[in-house]
Formats: sequence, C-alpha cells, structure tokens
Amino acid sequence: MNNWVLNEGERLDDLVRGDMKIIQRPDQFCFSLDSILAAHYVSIRKKDRIADLGTGTGVIALLLSALGGEDITAFEINPVMADLARRNVNGNNKSDCIKVVEYDCRNVKKIYPTGSFNSVVVNPPYREIGTGRMNHCEGVASASYELNVTLEDIFHTAQYLLKYGGRLTMIHRADRLVDLITLGRRYKMEAKRIRPVYARIGASAVRVLLEFRYGGHTELILEPPLLIHNTDGSYTQEIMEIYGKKTNE
Repeated sequence: MNNWVLNEGERLDDLVRGDMKIIQRPDQFCFSLDSILAAHYVSIRKKDRIADLGTGTGVIALLLSALGGEDITAFEINPVMADLARRNVNGNNKSDCIKVVEYDCRNVKKIYPTGSFNSVVVNPPYREIGTGRMNHCEGVASASYELNVTLEDIFHTAQYLLKYGGRLTMIHRADRLVDLITLGRRYKMEAKRIRPVYARIGASAVRVLLEFRYGGHTELILEPPLLIHNTDGSYTQEIMEIYGKKTNE
C-alpha cells in the first residue's frame, strides 16, 4: 500500500477504478462526474499517444491509464494542480505511463513537434467570461471559466498536436453544441460521434460527449442518450457500471 502524505488543506479521495486514490484540495477544482464520463468516452487504441489538456489533479489521465492507455502526457498550467497531478501519478504507481508537463498547452509548439499525438482529450472550462457567477477561488474559477484558455484555443492546440486522422474527445455543456461543431470545422475537426447526457428522463440535455476527427469526413453518429439518474434520484445502471459496479445497489 502506498504511503500517501497530505499537506495542509488536502484530502485523499477514492478514484473508483483500479483501487486508485487521488489527492484534492477544496480551494482548487475537484473532479466531478464530467471528468469520469470524458475519460470513459475516449476510444483508446493500442500504441496511442494521448494528450490530456488541463489535467488538473490528473484524474482523466489516471482513469485513461486504468482503461488501457499506456502513453499519456498530462498538461497543466496551474503549478498547484500540476504538483497534485505529479503526486497522484507517483502515488498510484503510474509514472511509467503518465508524464505530467507543467506548461501552457497553448504554447506546446515550443516543446512538441506538430502531429506528436494520436489522441487528445479535454474537459475544458465551460463558461465564457461574463456569464454566470464566477467562484471567488481563483483555482476553481480558472477551471470553470475561459480565463486561461478559450474553446477556440483548445481546437487550435488539438489541431497542432494531432496527427492527421487523430481524435479529439471532450465533454462540454449541451447548450454550446453549435459553438463546438462550428469551431471544430474551423480547425478541420469533424464531429464523428456525439452523445447527449441527461440528468434524468424528461429533462433537457446538460452535457454532450463528443469525438472529433482531424480531417474526418462529414458522417456523424448521434448516439443514444446517457441518463445519469433514475426517477428516484439514484444512479442509472450505466453510470454505476462506469463507476465499476455491475448493479445499482
């Protein structure tokens, strides 16, 4: 068993998959179901080189490693979060397949040649500046609002990092679907799979899971809806399976 050392204000949480743990801080952005859904939506192929943009505590990178990813580079601009990500990678003995790079992903051309990756995954900031109520904690606000990186920055960076034919996978707010498809096409990213996510039956979609193909053709698969909750508020069987449980107990 690993000897986890926590600093003041930190806590150690379960990561569900592979008996992994994760250190988090309440004054920074803590992972949610969105990160778990994004990781599980990635089509992982053998020998893929995967870039995780804005890894935060490393949650998506760690989950990808549990789901078969063997070569993952996790970028993080926030030094506090980058430190947490490195410690989480080391604490879970994943340093052989995950490399944490403390760097602004918008400037990756200075350290990586174009076409370095087959797959890019991101759970980006959802909100444009000037919308909603911004959290007073800077670390939380920067993960939720486009303070450091915009949606267009994500597509521009992904286009540079991906090999032609590579895949960009993300989760985002459902009400920004038009922006996502429009910006994707601007950067030669064609949406190939979209799966709407609903809190429960009868509600409007709250999120969308998307897979883009750099240089892909225009055929799109609109997948069945993903329901998070049953009518009684419990998680659906599919969500329980994503969490690693076969039945909704």
